[in-house]
Amino acid sequence: MIDNIGKPFFSSFKVDESLNWQMSRAEKYTLIGLLQELKPDVAIEIGTYQGGSLQVISAYSKNVFSIDISKAPGEFLSGKFSNVAFVVGDSSRCLIDIFEKIKTENRRLDFILVDGDHTRKGVYKDLEAIFSYPHTNPITLLMHDSFNPECRKGIRDFLKKHPEHIAYAELDYVTGSYWHNDTYREMWGGLAMVKMDPHHKSTGIKIGQSQKNLFEGTYVRSIHLIKDRLQFLFPLKRRIFKMLGKKNRDEIYDSF
Repeated sequence: MIDNIGKPFFSSFKVDESLNWQMSRAEKYTLIGLLQELKPDVAIEIGTYQGGSLQVISAYSKNVFSIDISKAPGEFLSGKFSNVAFVVGDSSRCLIDIFEKIKTENRRLDFILVDGDHTRKGVYKDLEAIFSYPHTNPITLLMHDSFNPECRKGIRDFLKKHPEHIAYAELDYVTGSYWHNDTYREMWGGLAMVKMDPHHKSTGIKIGQSQKNLFEGTYVRSIHLIKDRLQFLFPLKRRIFKMLGKKNRDEIYDSF
């Protein structure tokens, strides 16, 4: 039997079991509870994948924009969510157009889930695109996989350099773990939360890391001590896979 930290899951929210929802039970409960409270006018999801999180965002938001680099998620899910606009492309480039559309339609952006490019640079670019726009109302951000060392660095680096308008920041709002299913001591999961408020003025910020000791203790026993230092070889791996006519695990969802 393979352990699964996402199931069984008990909630009054009716989960569509046909959608692959890659979150732990704690993350699922948090996302549902938060969105029940926020009831966003408009929400944005970065990283559609197979619609697991999107089903919750769609249920509690009036309108949603879901961004992914692949067209497959939109083709697979468009019939399931009538209030979702699927956007294909680089999220850091698509966001500004989405923000402008929301502004033009006189809507209110209340929530963003960042769960797309899981590299340090990718997370940083997404946050940079979000914070560079002159928003006029507070926005709640959740960033998935804040327990992953590279994602965590991207989040922390950005927040340290851009403390303005950040009313609250916690990297371990929900803590992550060694991931289950076919990975060896890879650190995934976790939810970081940031409350962005354009009316909040600050020249400094305290970045909460309530599970810092757990993160650091887990990291020294993880595969990331080796894996993250060999990232420069990943482009070569992709080329080899392409030559052999195979797909990387991360590319499998390109065809549902």
